[in-house]
Amino acid sequence: MAVVGWLLVNRNSKPYLALPVPRQALMGLTRAVSFSLQTITEEQSLLQQDRRTSGSWRDRCWRLAASDPTVAIWLASEEKLSGSGSAFDANNCSTGQAAAHWLERLEESLVTFSSPQGMTVLKQAEFVSVEKLCSITGMLFSDADANIERTAGTRATAVRWLDQLLRESLPRQADKTGMSQQEVASAVSLGEGDPQVAMLEELLVAAKSLRGLFGDFAGSVSSARLEAIRELAYGAGHEINNPLANIAARAQALLYDEREPERQRRLATIVDQAFRARDMIGGLMIFARPPKPNRTEVNLAELLQSVLSSMESTAEEHGVRLTLDVPSNQDHVFVDRGQIEDSLRGILSNAIEAILHGGTVAVEAVRSGQGLFLLTVRDNGIGMDRETMARIFDPFFSGREAGRGIGLGLSKAFRLIEGNGGSISIESRLQQGTTVSVSLPGPQS
Repeated sequence: MAVVGWLLVNRNSKPYLALPVPRQALMGLTRAVSFSLQTITEEQSLLQQDRRTSGSWRDRCWRLAASDPTVAIWLASEEKLSGSGSAFDANNCSTGQAAAHWLERLEESLVTFSSPQGMTVLKQAEFVSVEKLCSITGMLFSDADANIERTAGTRATAVRWLDQLLRESLPRQADKTGMSQQEVASAVSLGEGDPQVAMLEELLVAAKSLRGLFGDFAGSVSSARLEAIRELAYGAGHEINNPLANIAARAQALLYDEREPERQRRLATIVDQAFRARDMIGGLMIFARPPKPNRTEVNLAELLQSVLSSMESTAEEHGVRLTLDVPSNQDHVFVDRGQIEDSLRGILSNAIEAILHGGTVAVEAVRSGQGLFLLTVRDNGIGMDRETMARIFDPFFSGREAGRGIGLGLSKAFRLIEGNGGSISIESRLQQGTTVSVSLPGPQS
């Protein structure tokens, strides 16, 4: 069997396992990479938005690439990794995102003669011999062109191979030396000059460029969209505020002299609704052009306790319990207290509204290094889907039904936190809750 490269398999304890990749495995990998590139391109052009799920994409990749035991074991290890609490959740992403992540992992895991860090990576790896792999899989690699479905049947067989391999490949003892530099160099050079290896590497380079292109494009579109919304919000808010002020002032003047109860009630409603609209426009103006923050050193524990105290009655109305975990009462952040309190109240309000039948909103603060503090607000509410997550910072967008909330809480929080030198990010899964992470700067040295 001609070995032309190595696939690295993660395990709980380092080093990685390096599995030999036979030449006949490259055709299946090449087809799977080509299919993944096509999937990403089609999703970006919205041609396949509803026609394929990430699950069906993974099934197709298995059929294309898993005809070789080495690739099948690697695919099983990657699926196991994505389902064991890793940062990437393959079940909560689009088909294109799953394909892009798979290509990135393949690029990181495949070591050939052209891999930039091939020597360094393999020097730290535990090599699995061809004989060992044949013993575990019961397959002769010279016959590996036969479809694995005929030999293995399902993913379960690949998972069983992986588990056996991990059991029998114990971590290298600390006093046991690895391969010599010459042996590693020889392992890296396998497959040099092979056109099939070169073709696969060229496809992976193209995939990396494509991921970067679409990432930059999506970021540019998102930034341009937000900037357009800000300009529209500022202009519209400025124009609407003037007639609103006139309506409120005239209604108040009429209300002052009115003695008939029913007319008083109607005029009072006009005044209240005018002020409500004014406050809404005020929030929109803050999103468009937030005021310059007056930043001072603020005790973090006191700030959070003040915010939670102001939200207790709202939480009680919804049957929600608020908890706070602040390790130290001596930590300070360098922010505009009023702006950050307003932002956190908006975040907490959203978290409370997301819990339908009683639950918990947990607020936690930790020092995250580099002079920053990380605040997290976790709820066990209904969570959000991808479409909602994509628009979560848009003003007036709300995941709740029309009429419940004005959809300015998170958009305003985003702008105010950003203006205070911080950042905000959100992770969410349907029916599993949402976590909002806010990073705030510590005192200036």
